[in-house]
Amino acid sequence: MSKSADKILKTAEQLFNQQSFSGVGVDLIRDESGCSKTTLYTYYSNKHQLVQSVLQARDQRFRKSLQAAVDGLQGVDALKKIYDWHIQWFQSDHFKGCLFVRAVGESSPDDHSIIAIAQQHKQWVRSLIQTQTLKLKRGQAITQLMYLQLEGLINQFLVEGFQAQTAAMSRALIFDVIESFQTQTEDQNQMP
Repeated sequence: MSKSADKILKTAEQLFNQQSFSGVGVDLIRDESGCSKTTLYTYYSNKHQLVQSVLQARDQRFRKSLQAAVDGLQGVDALKKIYDWHIQWFQSDHFKGCLFVRAVGESSPDDHSIIAIAQQHKQWVRSLIQTQTLKLKRGQAITQLMYLQLEGLINQFLVEGFQAQTAAMSRALIFDVIESFQTQTEDQNQMP
C-alpha cells in the first residue's frame, strides 16, 4: 500500500471513529489527510469502498493484536488475557465503542458488504473465545457468556465511561462462574 493510500485510510478511520461514518465526507478526509481528491479517488473509488477498507484494516489489526495477546496461553489463562485486552482497549483515549457495530447501525439493510465485514469480525472474536473453551466443562455456555459480557461492556463503557470497579467486578464474576462450571458434577453440567 502506498504512503498516500495508507494516510487516507488512517485518517478516514480516525475521523469515522471520532465522529461517524455518515457525518464524515470525502472532503474532510481529503483535507485532514493532506491528499488531493484525485489521489483519494485513485485508491478508493468511492466512500463506500473506503469504509470497507477501513473496517477490513481495523479488523486485521484487531485480530493481530488480540491473537498476539493470547499466544502461548490456553483455556482460562487465555480467556483472562482476552478479557484484560478488552479492558485495556476500553481505557484507551480513542475508545468510542465498536466501529463495526456503528458501521452496521449507519448502513442500510441492503449494504451486505459492510454487514458481512462486521459479522465476520464478531464471528472471529466468538471463535477465538470458543477455541479456548473447547476443553472446559460447559464450553459453549462459557463462550456465549463471555462473548455477551464483552459486548455488553463495550456498550456500557461507551455510554457511561470506563469504570474500574465495574470492570473488576465483571471480571471476577465471569471467572467465578467459569470456575464453578469446572467444579460441578456431571449431573449439574447437563443443565443448559
